[in-house]
Amino acid sequence: MRERFSFPIRYEDADMRAAVNAFVWRALFRDKPLRALLPLALIALSCAGLAVAGDGEDAMMLFIGATALLAIFVAGGWRMQQRMMREKVERARGHLSSATLFDEGVVIDAGGAAPLLPWKSIAAVWPGERVWLLITATNHFVALPVERASKEALDFLTTKVAQASRS
Repeated sequence: MRERFSFPIRYEDADMRAAVNAFVWRALFRDKPLRALLPLALIALSCAGLAVAGDGEDAMMLFIGATALLAIFVAGGWRMQQRMMREKVERARGHLSSATLFDEGVVIDAGGAAPLLPWKSIAAVWPGERVWLLITATNHFVALPVERASKEALDFLTTKVAQASRS
């Protein structure tokens, strides 16, 4: 395994909260807006149909119930992501954290086990101002603080992820 780049990273609470917020907003609304807006449109259409048919009370109950369930689902997922990120920040506190980029993948050593994350496991890279999100699944990401990373290291990372996703 050949090391290409290594840089120190620092997990800050505010940056990690911003990373989770960016992930949730982008995953829910920006990348696939139809998937987020279609259920809302179906709820509105169902409620309108009930109201036109003379079941205004049922329409209101359906609207309130469906909206409450959606709000609970979104808020619950958001809080789960925030809690997991807080735990990671706590583990990294007081630890000299680093990211090492290899030809085969990336290792993020942040106070816990630091296994190699192969490039093929990263579906996408969502660049941010201070933290990049390495998307590994629909509802999972790895936050990578990039303040101290060189431009060459970041270019290498995006190139490797792009190459892996094509193969």
